[in-house]
Amino acid sequence: MSFLASKISRDVTKEGALDAVKIGAAETYFSAFGVFLRGTPLQIGALATLPPLIGAMFQVLGMRLAEQLASRRDIVVRAIRLQALLCAPIGLIPYLFGVQWWAMVALIAIVSLYHTTIGLIAPMWNSLIGDIVPATSRGEFFGFRNKWMAICTFAGVALGGVWLHWCAQHGVTEAGFATLFVVAALSRFLSGIFFARIPDESLHVPSELKFTLWQFLARARHSNFARFVFFVSSMNFATAISGPYFAMYMLSDLRFSYDEYMMVVASVVVAQFSVMRSWGVLSDQFGNRQIMRVCGILVTVNPCLWLLSSNFWFVIFIQLYSGIFWAGFNLAAANFVFDAVTPPKRARCFAYQSVINGVLVFLGSCIGGYIVTHLPADSGKRLALFVDQSPLLVVFALSGILRLAAMLLVFPTFAEVRRVQKIRSHQLLIRVTSLRPLWGATFGLISDRRIRRREEISSGNNDSRVIHDP
Repeated sequence: MSFLASKISRDVTKEGALDAVKIGAAETYFSAFGVFLRGTPLQIGALATLPPLIGAMFQVLGMRLAEQLASRRDIVVRAIRLQALLCAPIGLIPYLFGVQWWAMVALIAIVSLYHTTIGLIAPMWNSLIGDIVPATSRGEFFGFRNKWMAICTFAGVALGGVWLHWCAQHGVTEAGFATLFVVAALSRFLSGIFFARIPDESLHVPSELKFTLWQFLARARHSNFARFVFFVSSMNFATAISGPYFAMYMLSDLRFSYDEYMMVVASVVVAQFSVMRSWGVLSDQFGNRQIMRVCGILVTVNPCLWLLSSNFWFVIFIQLYSGIFWAGFNLAAANFVFDAVTPPKRARCFAYQSVINGVLVFLGSCIGGYIVTHLPADSGKRLALFVDQSPLLVVFALSGILRLAAMLLVFPTFAEVRRVQKIRSHQLLIRVTSLRPLWGATFGLISDRRIRRREEISSGNNDSRVIHDP
């Protein structure tokens, strides 16, 4: 029986799907909730990047727990339950503090606590799942799991947007947000039940394989993995300069309604769902670096597309384009870590990568927030050839320029870590953007179970042979 057809795969996928409902119903609307609470650009930027930075710091603690405690699974389950408990109180903020400065402080504080649980979970989750999923099928498995996560994220985003729009029309927007956060809490709690079912095993890391963050940084010039970390972090730094402010731009400058905002966010998820499994299969066959190369070049133009039109349907097109290629980039970047790092070092390397990435993302957001806050209102006039002027246009253009710089200067510094088939960039794009992955996305819901059943019949019952990482 293939790994995709195993009970472990189904439980991990169900855990991810329920977590995705939480992401769609809660995390996707954190920025919109901040705009509703009348947060300033710097506050919105802090909301988007300060909590993840704190969460990244807690990944070091998560890494140490993974190396020292007997059960990674049990700690993850407890952290999931704590995360669920932190979701619900977010909805009480407007009732306790109203719509004022203190409300944003409370929101940032609670979301920061929420992200500490993410920091605790991430290194243990990645370490444990990396030990369970066979190296030969990681791309396909994560593509399959991420596809279902995209479906459930879409459901959370879509239903959440419709619900918020209805609540706004009836003057009870606070109740609409509160309901979403309660739904997210329940969904996350249920996801922990499925994760508790997967097999557990202790992680033994010899002392000679342990190294500090400073040692990791010191040998960065000679480490292929470290150069990869700095590339991904530099891309995320460039993205963070503009990323936290798109919600503000849509809701404040373009005056999109909640249902229009929902459609824009959901379009990204639809694009990811359409291609995620295809990206996974391609990463197994052609390697992760080539996918990062193609997708990285194409996402450099994303923020600049916002300068061409503010038409709602053009914004939908931008998001579809963005979803397709960010899906490939993020999947390949995550899989590269599994390929490049041996199991004993995996939790530590995931933690250090998150710390470096979190610091650079936070700095990028601060730079973007400073630019938006201190530039005069007409600063984007030269860029506003096809849209209304806004200081946000400057950070959009700057983000695109810095993404291109990262691709030209940092990407060439690291290499693929396994032997893979060669493929040209245009051939890779044809494989992803042809009708085949779209057809597969449309009928995947019907055919996946049949495919798994055929695999079970043809492969027999050799579960123990295929669920261990070689």
